[in-house]
Amino acid sequence: MKFEYRYLSEERAAEIDALGLRGPDGYKVRINYSECVTNEDESIVFQKIYFARFYNADEDYDCYLLIYKEHQYILEVENRWRKELRNETVLHYFQSLIFTTIKEYNDCSSKEVLSVLKDVIYEREKNLCSGILFGEDMPEEIIYMGKKDE
Repeated sequence: MKFEYRYLSEERAAEIDALGLRGPDGYKVRINYSECVTNEDESIVFQKIYFARFYNADEDYDCYLLIYKEHQYILEVENRWRKELRNETVLHYFQSLIFTTIKEYNDCSSKEVLSVLKDVIYEREKNLCSGILFGEDMPEEIIYMGKKDE
């Protein structure tokens, strides 16, 4: 599936607004529709969301909204750049830790959602980094952690 980092159409933006999605703070999710990762028919939408929360130095994650097969997922994701030395070569890679339980549906498994997440996270980071750090051979790693301990 091909994804693009682009504006969302006004029609799709209105549909998403009408859903009245709420963030972890209980307030309506505000989305910047000019910075979405989506597919051609806009059935898949991935967007960073912002909400009020108390600062905690131990929690360094961002929240994202993923709409896939008309299911909505609000995800806590920690994105990191990593490097390690292998055979005297420094290998840089991008790592995303997902700290949210992904609900299973009859028409959509968590494995399927994670597959889509890998592609949309890659597309978003590739565009935000202007392609300088991301090449076709840039390794990436998506680690599904499940729910954080509370």
